[in-house]
Amino acid sequence: MEDILELPVISDESEDEKMSSLNHSDLQTRLGFLLMAAYRHEYSIYTELDFSFASGKTRPDLCIMPKRKANWLADELVVQDVPLTTIEILSPEQSLNSLTERIYKKHFPAGVKTVWLVVPTVQTVAILLPDRKQVNFAVGTVLDPVTGIQLELADIFEG
Repeated sequence: MEDILELPVISDESEDEKMSSLNHSDLQTRLGFLLMAAYRHEYSIYTELDFSFASGKTRPDLCIMPKRKANWLADELVVQDVPLTTIEILSPEQSLNSLTERIYKKHFPAGVKTVWLVVPTVQTVAILLPDRKQVNFAVGTVLDPVTGIQLELADIFEG
């Protein structure tokens, strides 16, 4: 008789891996486009960039960094520099609690100044601050109180 050994399923997905969706992808693309169109000369805008902070590894949907010159000869797989702003889009399979926990445990301790939390189902943007205060936007202009970056909510959720 043969012994059957069951091996545990090992996932190489980190806790930052999340399921995407059509709306999530649309918002990520739209935010990147809007930010690049308005601020590409002042800031560097990146999507899905891996960061390794002392507070942990994370991959925000988008991030805004001080303007950097591209170095096409030497790439970075994991970035150590801290962005000014990270943008997280709530995915359909993601809990709001787990996302905000990651923001307050990883992003802010690393020195991120603001985090935009985008909630597609209710078409809102909350700008979270390290002191646990937040500014919520359901209409009008989203205005980051630290960077001064502003986007029209109607442009973010156009369609």
